[in-house]
Amino acid sequence: MHAPMPPAPRNYQHMVRMILLLAISLLLGACQSTTTARDPLTLPTNSGLSAVVVSITANTGEIRGFTRLSVHRLPAPGEEGQVAQYFLLERQGEDMSRDTALFIGAMPPGRYAFSRLDDDRTSKHLWLRENGKLLGEFTVEAGTALDLGRLIVTPVNNKVVFGRSVRVASNRALLERLSPAHLPLFAAGPVIGWGRERSDGDKVEEYALARPVGAACPTELPNGAVVAASRLGTVHYRSVEGNWRALRGPAIDSLLCVIPADLPNAELLVVGEFGTLLRKPPNEDRLVPVETGNLPPGNLIRIAGNRKAGWYIALEHNKQVTLFHTPDLASGKWAPLQTLDIGFDLWHGKNQFFMWSDAQGLGVANTVGPIHRLDYASGTWTRHDTPGKARLTAVSADPAGSMSALTSPGGGFGGVFADVWISNDKALSWQPVTMPFKIKTAPVQRAWDGAMYAAGGGIGKGELQVSKDQGKTWTLLTEYELGRELLPLRSGKLLDFNFAQFGFFSIGSSADGGKTWVTEYHNFDHQAYEAGKR
Repeated sequence: MHAPMPPAPRNYQHMVRMILLLAISLLLGACQSTTTARDPLTLPTNSGLSAVVVSITANTGEIRGFTRLSVHRLPAPGEEGQVAQYFLLERQGEDMSRDTALFIGAMPPGRYAFSRLDDDRTSKHLWLRENGKLLGEFTVEAGTALDLGRLIVTPVNNKVVFGRSVRVASNRALLERLSPAHLPLFAAGPVIGWGRERSDGDKVEEYALARPVGAACPTELPNGAVVAASRLGTVHYRSVEGNWRALRGPAIDSLLCVIPADLPNAELLVVGEFGTLLRKPPNEDRLVPVETGNLPPGNLIRIAGNRKAGWYIALEHNKQVTLFHTPDLASGKWAPLQTLDIGFDLWHGKNQFFMWSDAQGLGVANTVGPIHRLDYASGTWTRHDTPGKARLTAVSADPAGSMSALTSPGGGFGGVFADVWISNDKALSWQPVTMPFKIKTAPVQRAWDGAMYAAGGGIGKGELQVSKDQGKTWTLLTEYELGRELLPLRSGKLLDFNFAQFGFFSIGSSADGGKTWVTEYHNFDHQAYEAGKR
């Protein structure tokens, strides 16, 4: 159960931005030297270097895991004043995870401390050296592979804290998934090289578990409850009365999608990074692993289906997403159906993957299209053009059965050049929607009563508007933080979720059609805020 928290400001774009640290272009000064740590598998015999492995989980929406890790060698007696040695460890299996990064490298013997974490995709950096007392130092010994377990990084309002994980003291399971070739290096069992046990003051993992950031794949269940996948192995569960609690699995890997299930042993099915597949047993507040059978390694990003049609999982790996199907979840036998490219284009950027479903079937598409629609009853696929044959930027499947899409000409020409469309026949045909503002940032969202909600606006200012006549006229409801996802409920209430791009995460609700909002869940720490002022 989430602990009660005081109200937090709803529009976090006007709060102090969370900064993982200053964007500094130079990693090293004149009195420092840097070496990229070699892959231990390429070392010659008697190299004198030892393999080191460490993983890092980030509980934030600001980055998609870290891409590089820097450590520095502490001077031995008599070496004071010499050039400082820095080693860069590269990330392994990047496309098989979202928020957890695995780093492996070979380093010479000595005492070390962590220096810096980088996310090159967002140009954000986190310095660890000056504030790394909670972590402590570690020792590399000649000829001995070193497993440093997991580190946790989590926001505390506009700051960041980091510490060591108790739940993940060894990276053996992660090596099996991400880099099995390195596993024999650690066959003798984990050698923990920390200079001391985890500090009594290091409660970073516990703090992060109390405030998991994110709400992916938000879904209303048949009984009126709402679920959403989150980080640190958590599913957010909202009761019909509006109370939130946490459902957790045995690991702290990020969960990416959750759906209702009609199985004797499962009320919910959940997928996540590193091929995570979980189920919620009936009438229990926990998540238990499901064997993935012959599914290849990858990042499980979406799931759909039912007992009659079978189950469909989207697996991301090597810049592709493949849709797999099994008629029986317990069998572990999965067959590939479709593979879509999500590679990077120098002009347009990264191709995205979209997947949505309803009681009759599911649809999948990438940015360039076409749209593939599967009918559960017949098992047949149909292909349809994207709206206006344009590039898909976002797709929204309304709970009432319609769809909306945001398209762009590409090449960075979004926003004011984007178009919004709606389909009432499962993407067979599309009708343009005349939006009430110039800059379009999201598809429209239609509620159960037919009301159409649109979020957008100008630079630095967002607003939420509603149309009761299929987009002919619009009414301004309120100023609105852009980048939130709307979920209309059967009861008539609205929920919305942000993506914690600035560290702050919240879930809001409206009982008056979007005019006023209250915060139901957030990760804002009022106690830390007051302490900071003091």
